Amino acid sequence: MEVKSAGNVKAAVLMRGAYKKYGKGPNILKNFSMTIPKNKIYGLLGSSGCGKTTLLKCLVGALDLDYGDIDLIVTSRKQIGFMPQETALFEEFTIAETFQFYAKLYRISGEQFRAKMKEMQAVLDLPPDHRTCSTLSGGQVRRVSIAVTLLHTPSLVILDEPTSGLDPMLAHQFWQYLQRMSVAGQTIIITTHYIEEARQADIVGLMRKGSLLAEDPPEKLMTQYNVDSLEDVFLRLCHKQNETEEKEPDYVSIIVLTLVT
Repeated sequence: MEVKSAGNVKAAVLMRGAYKKYGKGPNILKNFSMTIPKNKIYGLLGSSGCGKTTLLKCLVGALDLDYGDIDLIVTSRKQIGFMPQETALFEEFTIAETFQFYAKLYRISGEQFRAKMKEMQAVLDLPPDHRTCSTLSGGQVRRVSIAVTLLHTPSLVILDEPTSGLDPMLAHQFWQYLQRMSVAGQTIIITTHYIEEARQADIVGLMRKGSLLAEDPPEKLMTQYNVDSLEDVFLRLCHKQNETEEKEPDYVSIIVLTLVT
């Protein structure tokens, strides 16, 4: 079902007041809210362990939120293309068999399949299709996984650190392709811990300790904080978050002190 964000801008994803933890551990997501406009590239930036992967798994329904709401513009999971960090190709398949399997799964016609494979080969420099997946390097597996995710031209594309380990030229080429995808009507969510890479996104979300510190176009954030890089924006927001946490009263200590008295 289509949803709308503030300012009458059509949104592909709305998340409000999300909380998530594993078992009795601490909250991985803490009152997390985000708005992802339709047909834009949203770069989710944060260090390892900040909750990015958990967030994406909640978006695609692989994990349930403990509390909060998620609205997606898509009406079916078939309209989502999700590439997790943990690649899961069938090791005994060749690359050709892998793509043929997913083409049948998504009912892609022969003509569409051939056109898409030509496109993916040009963008990602895929290995020869007779190669067995078990013989591929980590970077090659990642490139094949990206191609599989994009094969059916999903409306909502969610990529968890897809450029990790990619050659810089390939990564640059891939970002150019993502920009063409968004112009063609696809919405892309991409996570990264490469700060300056995120400047290529239409909107960046800066995430730390399970919270979203800011969400705006990169240039707007740099102008707002009067700095020349997203790294400096992130540092200022981290300091601000630390100061806020230090000012919060320690309610547990107050209660214990009252009981002892």
